[in-house]
Amino acid sequence: MVDDRLHAIADKIRATDPHLNLGQKLCAVGVEVLGATAVSIALVFNHAYSPVSASSELATLLDEEQFALGNGPTFDAQNAAGPVIIEDTHAHRASHKWPAFTPVAAKHNIHGVFAFPLRVGTAYLGVLTAYRHSPGQPSAQQYADGLILASLATAELVRHQAGVTSPELADIFEPGLYDQSALQIAAGMVAESLNCPIVVALVRIRARAFSDDKPVSEIARAIVAREIILEK
Repeated sequence: MVDDRLHAIADKIRATDPHLNLGQKLCAVGVEVLGATAVSIALVFNHAYSPVSASSELATLLDEEQFALGNGPTFDAQNAAGPVIIEDTHAHRASHKWPAFTPVAAKHNIHGVFAFPLRVGTAYLGVLTAYRHSPGQPSAQQYADGLILASLATAELVRHQAGVTSPELADIFEPGLYDQSALQIAAGMVAESLNCPIVVALVRIRARAFSDDKPVSEIARAIVAREIILEK
């Protein structure tokens, strides 16, 4: 499943305007697969925000507003263990948690926000954010696609910071990316099947790994491959 989707994402990137750089292509593909209005990639270090790529000026504006205000899902995602999701910026829960950001979102008719942290191990590099005019949670497929795009954006940021020219897509899709995103993809699948929060899904996966005396990454890959199905 993961391999197939990785190749599908790669095909979409290859089919994107060749005049765009890889970051811009990732944002363009993100708009398509995440059902987004706008997508951004930002480098963040010690709360210092630096735009990298965006599908439109709106995405960059919304990013900048959050870091200026110190409030919002993209701002929170810079240190988050997993994606920060707003189903509806107009909902009471969102306005209570992000009181400074939600009026900005309303001004630009943004209802849904999916912010995916970009990290290597425990090191946080930035955030990939999808902004949507429509409310609602990401589907399991959109959640998985967001993680794949975040993994690619992370690899691109690492290469960019190292001054390395972007390689062919085949060189980016290295085995390490599978392990990096498998747990979050598995958590999304479990959360959807059990109708529970992502945090609860992660606890269930780790409990299964402990019970089976196997690495969490191995259990996660088995869930993604549908070799293991966690039940209520």
